[in-house]
Amino acid sequence: MDWMLREQGSRDWRLLPVALTLWSASLSAHLAFDEWSTAAQPETAKTAINNAISTSATALTHVMTAIAIILSVVLIMAMRLRTRWMGTVAVCLAVACIGGITAIAADSVAWRDSASVWARNHGTLTQVRATVIAPMVASDRREYACQADVRLNGISTDTAIPSARSEQVKPTMQRSSAQARVYMPAQHCSIIHRGAVYHLSGTLQESEYGRMPLWLLVEDGSAVAQVEEPPWYRATIEHMQQSFFHATERLSDQGRILVPGLTMGVLGQDYVGVADAPAYETSSNMPTTSHTNAINETYSSTLEERFQRSGIMHLMAVSGGHFVLLADMVRRTCMRLLLTRSVSAMLMACSYVLLALLMFPGDSVTRALIMGLLGIAAYGIGRRSQSVSALSWTVIIVLIVNPDMSRSYGFALSSAAVIGIVLFAKPLSDAFHRLLPKPIAQMTAMTMGAQIFTLPIQILMEPELPLLSIPANLLVSPFVGFATLTGLMALFCAWCAPWLAGLFAWIASLGTLIMEQVAMLIGASDWAVLPWPDGVSGAVLMLAAEGGLAALAVFTVRVVRRCGQEDADADLPGRHFGSTRRLRMMLWWRETRRLLNPDTDGR
Repeated sequence: MDWMLREQGSRDWRLLPVALTLWSASLSAHLAFDEWSTAAQPETAKTAINNAISTSATALTHVMTAIAIILSVVLIMAMRLRTRWMGTVAVCLAVACIGGITAIAADSVAWRDSASVWARNHGTLTQVRATVIAPMVASDRREYACQADVRLNGISTDTAIPSARSEQVKPTMQRSSAQARVYMPAQHCSIIHRGAVYHLSGTLQESEYGRMPLWLLVEDGSAVAQVEEPPWYRATIEHMQQSFFHATERLSDQGRILVPGLTMGVLGQDYVGVADAPAYETSSNMPTTSHTNAINETYSSTLEERFQRSGIMHLMAVSGGHFVLLADMVRRTCMRLLLTRSVSAMLMACSYVLLALLMFPGDSVTRALIMGLLGIAAYGIGRRSQSVSALSWTVIIVLIVNPDMSRSYGFALSSAAVIGIVLFAKPLSDAFHRLLPKPIAQMTAMTMGAQIFTLPIQILMEPELPLLSIPANLLVSPFVGFATLTGLMALFCAWCAPWLAGLFAWIASLGTLIMEQVAMLIGASDWAVLPWPDGVSGAVLMLAAEGGLAALAVFTVRVVRRCGQEDADADLPGRHFGSTRRLRMMLWWRETRRLLNPDTDGR
């Protein structure tokens, strides 16, 4: 019962091991399925599918049987012994089963999808019907001008595409639900809208890199026809985004690059819909894009590299900071208007959803949205929000609904940064406050806490260690919130007041100018990054190094504190009491002796 008395409602970490177990099980199942599917290389496609599925099903059966047996034993022990940790272990084993089953089920469905089968066995010209699920951005392949992520609705081997939008899908088209990345030439870049449905003709093949399993390569002269308009809210959001980019066109190159990156999560040179795309080709009454001077490619690539070397590239991604700033503004406004807590929570939730729709889609946006909504729900019912519990629930919900997120670097970096800040920012801030002013101590602790768990993941992506990331973050931190708020204000009013949006965008560019100067100065240094071993071994080595540094810091602090106490008590009369733990044990033993033998004094 002693652990129940020490339980704190503000520090509920009970779901943290559950979330970590679910993530590990889901990722392990994905890796195991990839190994099984790679090993299954028979002659025919049907045999390959059957062998891969049967092999994975057999292995999954063995794994699930072993976990079920262990789960039963743990549950029996938990009921008989009535211990605390047995229940935690039982829940962890249960979510391990759920994570493994959902991950392998999702991989099996994707493996047997008609589009995946066609890409594995043919990889030739085909016709697809697809819904665009992400905005068009600049291509990461030199042969193509732009790219977009789509969800396939159907696939056919017939390359003839209907020209009329009213024509129905052909009966020969097979149903599909796979996701793919479409690469297009410049002539098609400006006619693709998020949420719309298209008939596309191109080469469907397995991807060479990235999370998207399939690529659809659309060449020059290939037919692209829109068959369904995007929903009204998607069209409205696209109009607001384009108006915002129009408002940033009169800024300098650094403003055109960094203001959209800090505000929406996409760098200015990566957005295709405004600056570099030709006029819309779908209808004569639709607005055309303006032709402005293109951003200097050498400058943009250099700036992106310097941001990465400086360790402040995370500023160009939408994170929880955007949502926190917006929620704080809405909450303060509601408090000034004397609105009830439930109404305030409802308005905050609506602002979260609206902001997530306006941002470019990303895994960090998903994490911030779900975790923020959980915090708002706690606020609405009058409970104190708990970051660790909310993050754990977010991970559990996301990985069960979408098991593929366990392989996402963006989701992992976002979650690792949050858990590092929650667990270590306050202790580090208290320790640094003895040597540094409070604002600097807090910013340093925030940066170090976020990097404790993100550095091993960053090494898996890029085998280098940013040595100067802490001073870089300290220099830009005072301007991040100011530039983010003004950028969001420019985004919200760009569709109705372009002149006001241009003013807010210019003010935001003043903050991003400081970031650019810091990145150019620190990123150009030879000491900016340190080469590090890559792969899993490099990540484990980084964890070991962080653990060693933490142990050394704790040991140093204890030695200094003990030496200081001995020096301070040298001239005082009496005897040193020792550590608090030793004193408690001494008092406990004395009271025990006195209880057993009342005649003695406990010595």
